[in-house]
Amino acid sequence: MTMYGRRLTALLTSAALATGALLAAPIGEAAPAAAADGVTITPNPWYAGEAFEGWGTSLVWFANATGNYPEELREELYQAVFGEDGLDLNIARYNIGGGNASDVQDYLRPGGAVEGWWAPNPDGDAGTHGGVSTKYADRNALLAAWDADDPASYDWSADETQRWWVERLAAEGQITHWETFANSAPYFMTESGYVSGGFNSSAEQLKPAAEAQFAKYLVNVTEHIEDEYGIEVDTLDPFNEPNTNYWGTTLSNGKPVGGRQEGMHMGPARQVALIDDVRAALDDAASTTEAGLSAMDETNPGIFATNWAGYPAATRDKVDRMNVHTYGTSGRLVVRDLAKQADTDLWMSEIEGNWVSGYNPVNIENGLGIAGRIMDDLRELEPKAWVLWQPVEDLYNMEPQGENLNWGSIFIDLDCQPYEEAEGTVWKSARRVADAGGNSAAVAPCGVEINSKFNTIRNFTKFIQEGDHLIAIDDVSSTAAVRADGTGATIVHRNTSASERQVTIDLSRFGDIAEGATVTPVVTTQAESADAPTSNALVEGAPVTIDRTARTATVTVPAKSVTTFVIDGVSGVAADAPALVDGHRYQLVGTQSGKAFTAAGSTTATSITGLTTDAAKAAKQVWTVHEVAAGEREATKRVVLEASDGRVLGATSAGTDLRQVAPDAAALEPATRWIVSTTDGRRYTLVNEKLALSLDVNGQSTAEGAGVGVYGSNGGGNQSWAPRDLAPLADQTVAARTLVGVPPVLPETIVPRYSWGAGAPVAVTWQLPDDAAWAESGRVEVPGTLTDIFGQAIEVTALVDVGGLTATDPVSITVAEGASLSGVQSEAPATVPARVGASENAFDVPVVWDWTGVSSDQFASVGVVHVAGVATADGAELPAQLAVLVTEGTLRNFNPDAGTTASASSTESGYPVDRTRNGDIGDKGWSNWVSSNKPTQSTLTYQYAAAHQVERVAVHFYRDGTTSWAQTMKVEVRGANGVWAPAPGWETAQPVVSPADGSAPVVVAEFPPITATGVRVVMNAYANTHLIVSEVQVFESAESPAAVSDLAALRLDGALIDGFDPATTAYELDVDGGRLPLVDAIAVDSAASVRITQPTTANGGVATIVVTSADGSTESRYTVTIRRHAVIADLQIVERPRVGSPAHATATIDPGDGEIAWQWYLNGEPIAGATEQSFTPETNDAGKELSVRVTVSADGVEGASAETERQRIVSLHSRQP
Repeated sequence: MTMYGRRLTALLTSAALATGALLAAPIGEAAPAAAADGVTITPNPWYAGEAFEGWGTSLVWFANATGNYPEELREELYQAVFGEDGLDLNIARYNIGGGNASDVQDYLRPGGAVEGWWAPNPDGDAGTHGGVSTKYADRNALLAAWDADDPASYDWSADETQRWWVERLAAEGQITHWETFANSAPYFMTESGYVSGGFNSSAEQLKPAAEAQFAKYLVNVTEHIEDEYGIEVDTLDPFNEPNTNYWGTTLSNGKPVGGRQEGMHMGPARQVALIDDVRAALDDAASTTEAGLSAMDETNPGIFATNWAGYPAATRDKVDRMNVHTYGTSGRLVVRDLAKQADTDLWMSEIEGNWVSGYNPVNIENGLGIAGRIMDDLRELEPKAWVLWQPVEDLYNMEPQGENLNWGSIFIDLDCQPYEEAEGTVWKSARRVADAGGNSAAVAPCGVEINSKFNTIRNFTKFIQEGDHLIAIDDVSSTAAVRADGTGATIVHRNTSASERQVTIDLSRFGDIAEGATVTPVVTTQAESADAPTSNALVEGAPVTIDRTARTATVTVPAKSVTTFVIDGVSGVAADAPALVDGHRYQLVGTQSGKAFTAAGSTTATSITGLTTDAAKAAKQVWTVHEVAAGEREATKRVVLEASDGRVLGATSAGTDLRQVAPDAAALEPATRWIVSTTDGRRYTLVNEKLALSLDVNGQSTAEGAGVGVYGSNGGGNQSWAPRDLAPLADQTVAARTLVGVPPVLPETIVPRYSWGAGAPVAVTWQLPDDAAWAESGRVEVPGTLTDIFGQAIEVTALVDVGGLTATDPVSITVAEGASLSGVQSEAPATVPARVGASENAFDVPVVWDWTGVSSDQFASVGVVHVAGVATADGAELPAQLAVLVTEGTLRNFNPDAGTTASASSTESGYPVDRTRNGDIGDKGWSNWVSSNKPTQSTLTYQYAAAHQVERVAVHFYRDGTTSWAQTMKVEVRGANGVWAPAPGWETAQPVVSPADGSAPVVVAEFPPITATGVRVVMNAYANTHLIVSEVQVFESAESPAAVSDLAALRLDGALIDGFDPATTAYELDVDGGRLPLVDAIAVDSAASVRITQPTTANGGVATIVVTSADGSTESRYTVTIRRHAVIADLQIVERPRVGSPAHATATIDPGDGEIAWQWYLNGEPIAGATEQSFTPETNDAGKELSVRVTVSADGVEGASAETERQRIVSLHSRQP
């Protein structure tokens, strides 16, 4: 059973049965790539997070509203939220209510009035609170009389409905992490006297005199919940979005009418005071709870960071876990850094959202939206848990008669009441009954409904489980994790495009891929209807076997889908997966600039300089990494960076510096420790631990010598670095050749190779052999030594092929149909690779193609046109082959290409314009959000190193809970002359049409091809509205990959197999001897992949060649069966046999390591025991005839035997003949 087998029960099985035939292609099977976009995603298990604690929710409103519902209805809701067929959440946050005064009529939203735990005394009975009533007017007197330490101050029967959920969860043991939290203090502890906030929503709401009482109130209720239900609370958070202006109370005629939920403003200074009080209450010797303190559940990372900056170090030390919401997403990286700096766990503790306009439970855009939010949160925050606000929302309020939104993933009316009808008691919504004029019979009973978010959230919660570790992956539309037991991995992938997508999963960063390892896709797409909400949800596809040679698996996923890839049989970390290794030396190359981080600068301690070929300059670009021991968060990677002169990198608020400190001493100081983080497993940020600021190229400059300082993490390319390990690769070789009898001319310089590619050329010294080494054809290896620009000695070997070139490799080009002959001729290569025999070395030689009989008409339709040619080498001619593959024309988005420079007129921190060319059309790419004075017009500009023939521009906007796209826009292009002008048909701004389903629009500008060196999009915003763009695609015409998987050549030891025909896929060949020849194959299409399994004894001598077309749609499989025959040659008895003298037999035997048996004969009869290679005749053997037979056998080789002619044995004293 796979890891998820126990969780795919009846609900999911029925969905799979109902929807399997609706998919465009069977899940798990390759579909024609012409119909699919392609993406390769690479998880990196080296960068693994803390053990994940799971998925959760607050109980709060929905639990408060539904805890007294009928058992059957309540259980249905429970199963949807916590059951195995539901979201299966394992974290619950219990809301400790504040509670309004006894005489305040409820004005909060359904479920919002969570009862406080203080004992009610509406009539002011003398036995409670010293006779002080719990009416609004007596609130100050109540605060003075109320004693948090007195059990009589509490009503331990309060909050019965929310507590039903606690009891149910505790009984089943579903929850592994409990947290208690408060939205507001009890009314009498607040300045306004209401739990919905102050009359000024930005003013402090908690009375200073109530702080200590409130802290004890929270701790005492937490202790009671633990004792009552036998649970252990991990943490207590006394806040909820405290430093906002959300929480205000509005009066009408002296009565409160809003806000509609509990909330309490507290600025950072007051938060500090309350944290001190809560910490003291938790640490009190009389306290029975072992709960820690979490803070501060702020609404977004930006305000969280502001609050945290206001906390003294002593207060920060009192926080056991940091909780943040992501209702705003800017600054997630900053909070990630703060958590790592503090060495404190982090939760994303609340989020919900709406991704289409108007309530629509079926629309998959909501499901795609929440999936994207999960992916972004996990990638940028690296939290230990991800928690929903509440998955259950008030159905009546979400529908058009209410807020008409799509918050939540499970829906039920939160005002259900019993009505007596003819069939008995029926629970129905009081508001719906009121809308029906009081006629309950006209209203449907309360029930549970779900939407597309319910389906896609389960792609995460049912497969990434507690104890797993999130890992880096280089795709913003994917989340990856390794299993807790190390036996596999999980990837959740989101395809927001309108076409299916071919996903290749590159598993090369894992240490081991077991035999039979598989990837099983589990896919969610849009439901058929609201009546079948889980149809097309979690549909399990056929397992795809991982190619252990290529270390990949390829799966096609449907359009508009979320797919979980369950990966069984991968484990460990590959040797080349770590980005930084203790003791290794590195260059750190800036993502934005392409320049190296350098220990020198004209005005700063560090700068960026171009990758150099000069050894003196290179020394300043070399950094030695020293790992720092882990803290409480074992997954946090920290290093000391040592420059080549022995100084270590440090930082202050003024910028970077270089310090004369030993690495061991530097490892003890936060100012010289650097936290290593990544969002993709390829490029990394280095954050100074003391400052929680990222290494940052000043002003986002790319100029030579630009200074490098520190700045808050924002995801910019100027903060991103690609480490280049300077350890040279082992077994470095260079190809060379010469003719027989001619010493070779070996290169004077060599380009050393590293794991990241080729370095700078340096001089090499060769130890050439004597001239006699070149007297015969074959291979001669010549050792050499060099010193690279980093001062490292490297051994290199020249592999010299001696002899003339014997064959050329077939070559190919791909053109779009309709290409002209002259165009094809201009693209045809001027050289072809040629080889000496079966050598792996290839040498380019000039070629002349014969275009006789070839015309443009042959390129008018899809197919292959073959052109012969003659190559010239060493004064001889060799035949050459060119295949011209004609394919359908397509449009290629070149905006992500290297060399593109992107800029924006303004940018929200964390969402730079480069994110609009990352290939993801569904993420939050660029944003210009600001809190006020939002730009009325914004421009995104893309400039290119070379001119392109642009004919299409597509702008993908992103919905962020509102109309976050342009009202009108223009597309402009820059010509080769550098002048900007409107694209054809876009001379005036065009309206941006909002889709009817509420999703974000995609604006496509199409026009005849125009030469452009740049493209820009000018967007005019709605009034006081920010803009968000996921992706800007810029297209030019290009040929599509070919669907050809034929071989052009199939060789055995360098010689073309006799009778080779691309249409023949199976060959059987006889060879003499035990050696298995080398099989080589070349595809017709050089862009196709060719995988060769060489013949071995274990596989029966069968070579397998698998050719996969460039577009991935076709595959051809060829086999070459080698039949080996043992060979015995020159068998003889060395000398005339003589009595008393050993007779020796010799022979040339292949295979020489086979099983060789000898048998001697006298007069044709075997001699007992004479089974060695020699035999000594005895006296009575004189005159007899002696012979010997040898037999050879070997596994996988047809055996052979041979016998010598008989020779007469002479007597001991006979003369030699």
